[in-house]
Amino acid sequence: MDSQFPHKRSGVGSALGVPSEWDGSSAFPSSPRPDVLRVRHVQASDFSQAFVSDAPHILAVIGHGSGDSVSAIGKGLSIDVNLPQLSQPPQLEVWRSSAPVWCDQVQDIRLAFTDEVVFGCLEVPESSGSVLEDVARAAYERIINYCARSGYAHLLRMWNYFPAINQEQQGLERYRRFCLGRHQAFSKYHRELASMLPAASAVGTQGGPFQVLFLAGKLPGIPLENPRQISAYAYPPIYGPQSPSFARATMHQTLTGCQLFVAGTASIVGHVTQHQSDPAKQTLETLSNIEAILNRVPIEGLESWDVSCFEGLLKVFVRHQADLHAVREVLEGHEHGEAPILYVLGEMCRKELLVEIEGIWNLPFLSK
Repeated sequence: MDSQFPHKRSGVGSALGVPSEWDGSSAFPSSPRPDVLRVRHVQASDFSQAFVSDAPHILAVIGHGSGDSVSAIGKGLSIDVNLPQLSQPPQLEVWRSSAPVWCDQVQDIRLAFTDEVVFGCLEVPESSGSVLEDVARAAYERIINYCARSGYAHLLRMWNYFPAINQEQQGLERYRRFCLGRHQAFSKYHRELASMLPAASAVGTQGGPFQVLFLAGKLPGIPLENPRQISAYAYPPIYGPQSPSFARATMHQTLTGCQLFVAGTASIVGHVTQHQSDPAKQTLETLSNIEAILNRVPIEGLESWDVSCFEGLLKVFVRHQADLHAVREVLEGHEHGEAPILYVLGEMCRKELLVEIEGIWNLPFLSK
């Protein structure tokens, strides 16, 4: 056992699965499968009572905007992201495994893990003299190094949150500086990036530290791209000195199905923003992009499938609160609007983008 990584555990347990017996009558189902990963939006007022018995199985509880909505429970991580919540009543994002959860901290990275996956959070305050490129590079190097040495070598999903995402810093937009630092860190450890980049989001907050949340596993995911868009890592140089380093989606296969993590998705076709100043049309274009990704999922035995048949979960970032009604109206008229949706106020990586949507889907494989 590695003394620097006391949580490093031998052996790989059963792959993550999707329980079929959950009927919504309780917080989570009790499942006989050893490591079933689930994500739910739960009303903050109901959380403590609903999850007291689940405390040993909670990986992370994420609150948005309140600063004090999340209190420690069990062994999982308590994380607050400074993105004001627009959904009412207030909800928490809860990550739970049917397997036992342990916690640790390595070089300021807070960790909650099972035998199969680890959920981590690294928060770095920015000083007045710091440059985001350097902050991002150092943070990513620590995360990548931790994953490589701990045995959870495969990054599946990453979330990046930091303030003033569209403001300039020393002559370059902060998002572009972030992209520089992230790419430098990935390039230090990996020669071929396209095959290993995880799905990711980068959203501007109302303030606070530079935050990176990540999910990594012992088994690799499968990156998926969108045929309607140029891969983010192949963007032309008009978007900055270094293209964004992420996949449009990551599929994490299991014995009983798979989980699909769709990255932050916006109204971009090819590499060009569509429908500037129109939040409703941007939402429709974003949903078309999500559909294009979902249609690339290779479900065994199915040539086509109806996404409404499978369990999904969405998070919607809206730049201007005044646009919430237009965005919500489009979603409520779409098949994806039937999924649980969490709306938050956040700034996107391009100033002209008014909405961004990310999602998680549990998709079973069907035998031929």
